[in-house]
Amino acid sequence: MSPVRCRETGQDDAFKVRGPMMRPFFTGCAVLVGALMAAGAGAAPLVLMTEDYPPFNMRGKDGRVAGLSTDIVRALMRDAGEPYSLDLMPWARAMEKARASPGHCVFSMSRLENREKLFSWIGPIAINDFTLFTKGAAGTRLRSLKQIKGARIGSYLGDGGVAYLRNEGFKVDVAPRDDLNPRKLLVGRIDYWATGKLSGQYLLNHQKIDGVVPVLTMEQGSMYLACHRALPEKRVRAMNAALVRLRKNGGVARIYARYGYTP
Repeated sequence: MSPVRCRETGQDDAFKVRGPMMRPFFTGCAVLVGALMAAGAGAAPLVLMTEDYPPFNMRGKDGRVAGLSTDIVRALMRDAGEPYSLDLMPWARAMEKARASPGHCVFSMSRLENREKLFSWIGPIAINDFTLFTKGAAGTRLRSLKQIKGARIGSYLGDGGVAYLRNEGFKVDVAPRDDLNPRKLLVGRIDYWATGKLSGQYLLNHQKIDGVVPVLTMEQGSMYLACHRALPEKRVRAMNAALVRLRKNGGVARIYARYGYTP
């Protein structure tokens, strides 16, 4: 586990300072560090998993897992004193590992009714409204899904939107990855693309695609860190409390701003 510091941006050299004026600081620091580590003290590191779903989770230029949700999860784990490892893999595999393997967690997970009892939930860590995109001009809007009955809608393997749309009576074209759907929309293989609003806009910008616009918000989407049900409730509460602190002290807002968004 990495050393817990009193300041997120602090350096190890800060702890080499000596002198009587520093004693109150170190006393307070020791109490803070002890409180932060209490929930995860002696516990095995959590295995955190996520998918390539920018701007929330993605492989950075340096090869490390990066993204808006990833940075928030790292910050809350540090605040809660939780040791962890982090890996990026296909979504369906990550979700199944978190469901079946104690000590495993997955993000960024939509908290759906059919998933509620399968995981322990920390969050929401980010907001990403479930949105329908199509080819068209800015300002094009739909009032409801009823207007497009019979349309072909694209989603991707493991996404919660697949079940939602099928329950609404739609035939869903399921891609192995969400980044394949913008091109499928352009060439007419699908009529609409269902995805998160921020992630959809990110992919369109990244792929330099114009003329694809959001036309309907189907649900307001909150995303979570979802852990195996066997994770002790004390640790779940500690991580949720850490997230609350990050929101109150502006940490979450600063992470959003780093990626050009507002929470």
